[in-house]
Amino acid sequence: MDVALYSTIWVALALFVAAEAGKQRFSRLGAVPGWAWPVWVAGAGLCTLHIVIGFAGRHGWSHEIAVRETARQTAAVYGVTWGGGVYVNYVFVGAWLTEAWWWRAYPSHYFSRRRAISWALRAFYVLIIVNAAIVFASVPGRTIGLVLVGVLLWAWRPGSDVGSSALGCARPQTASPGNPPGTRSGR
Repeated sequence: MDVALYSTIWVALALFVAAEAGKQRFSRLGAVPGWAWPVWVAGAGLCTLHIVIGFAGRHGWSHEIAVRETARQTAAVYGVTWGGGVYVNYVFVGAWLTEAWWWRAYPSHYFSRRRAISWALRAFYVLIIVNAAIVFASVPGRTIGLVLVGVLLWAWRPGSDVGSSALGCARPQTASPGNPPGTRSGR
């Protein structure tokens, strides 16, 4: 059960980072790579599965036990007994899934949103990922976490921002010789 619990979240976070890097190509090439959205959704699905596995295997489907265990772990790391991290995880997955829906349903609106929205979400995501993949991770896991966070911050570096009104994409696309960046593929 531990293998399923931990592998789902590590793969989910890796997919999150990969999709974010793919989205950043939009500002440079004029088209989101076709693989980015499915990777994004797969990561969100695995993160959701991680929560389900944790509730089933670690907490006996008891929300109260999950909150107590989260409070115990938070106290061990931060010295504050607070179980609210369970709810923060729900918000994390909810934001991820909402963004996936927004990206698919209204891509031109999604990619032209205000930069403040993008950066607020990024700040929230990186806070959660740093805590999950570095602060609360095992010592060997922290190395992976540092790499994931480093790649994520590199993808989000200034000048690679997706949030610009000049970016008007109807659907995620892949550039090809017959389909230059920024043109519709007809699919």
